[in-house]
Amino acid sequence: MNGLSLRPMSEDDLPVLVQMEQHLQLAPWGRDGFLKETDQGGEVWVVTDDETDSRVFGYVVFRKSDDAWQLLNIVVDAESRRKGLAKEMLRKMINLAINSQVNAIQLQVRKSNNAALQLYQKMGFGITRVQKSFYSNGEDAYHMDLSLSDSEPQIRI
Repeated sequence: MNGLSLRPMSEDDLPVLVQMEQHLQLAPWGRDGFLKETDQGGEVWVVTDDETDSRVFGYVVFRKSDDAWQLLNIVVDAESRRKGLAKEMLRKMINLAINSQVNAIQLQVRKSNNAALQLYQKMGFGITRVQKSFYSNGEDAYHMDLSLSDSEPQIRI
């Protein structure tokens, strides 16, 4: 992530995040979705350029709890894909969870999202079950977990 930084979302970032959702997601979140998530204790981090801190290249949304964190969304803009940004955002979230002594990170991913599945599996997540008709279009999801309770988690970075 040379020349890029990961920081908490500001309200000024919302229009860009909503636009990215509209262009990149099958079931996009709106402004209210991001605000509701942060109001309920969720966190949204954005990847921006170091020089101007104005261009958003991607973002990650997750919810913290005492024993397991939930990864809700990770998005990279179309021009910045295949450059390791999603992996870097995920790695930083995992490191924060380890430092917070969290036991696990959980997520749901569309069965059809092969790129995300490959990333999560490379990072040590395992499929624990299938959730039928999880998404609004009826698509199934894989529920995936990464255990952090071992003395040395099996994370491939």
